[in-house]
Amino acid sequence: MLTIEIPESNRRKSEEDSLASFILSEIKEKGECVYFHYGVGWGNNWPHSWAKNTGSDAKDRHQISELAHDNVIRAFIDKGYSIEYRSEIAAGRYVIIRG
Repeated sequence: MLTIEIPESNRRKSEEDSLASFILSEIKEKGECVYFHYGVGWGNNWPHSWAKNTGSDAKDRHQISELAHDNVIRAFIDKGYSIEYRSEIAAGRYVIIRG
């Protein structure tokens, strides 16, 4: 049994908020959001992150844990958004979210 108190971390919440804000702004502006989720491809050697610019050469990658990414996706599904995964490559896969 754990006998010390572990303080809460805001890291995952910050990662979740960053991705969710990006998705919402893209949907508001374009009606859908397309981004690239790194670290889930068949190469499986890329760090977990996401980027607006799709492809392995994206310069604006944002670190995110796998759990934080899954939490954001589940939250959008729970609110009725459609989630589509496409074109898995070694680095990861495309994610499309529509409202």
